[in-house]
Amino acid sequence: DVNLPNRPCYAIYVAVLRSYTGMGQFTVEVENKEHRRETTTFELDGLWKPHISVWSDNQITMDTAKGACTGRCKVRIRTKPQVVGRDGNKVKILTLSARECSGS
Repeated sequence: DVNLPNRPCYAIYVAVLRSYTGMGQFTVEVENKEHRRETTTFELDGLWKPHISVWSDNQITMDTAKGACTGRCKVRIRTKPQVVGRDGNKVKILTLSARECSGS
């Protein structure tokens, strides 16, 4: 959960490991607990082609999405273990972070 002072908008980020083998697909969902229960959904994939593993910081709610997160939000990460041929479907989360939106 995100519990910050009430503001017009927070941009939510999730940092994940991206790698060339064994990584899975997943959905990140941000539900605003205060503003009309608005929900933002973002699809991510931890697998990529370069033969290196790196952390990737992904912006889930955009600066233009006023009301997506106004301070009190629930963040859910749902893996997709049913994806065939992923050699494990691993999802590795490093951080969940938030910042005030630009122009707020």
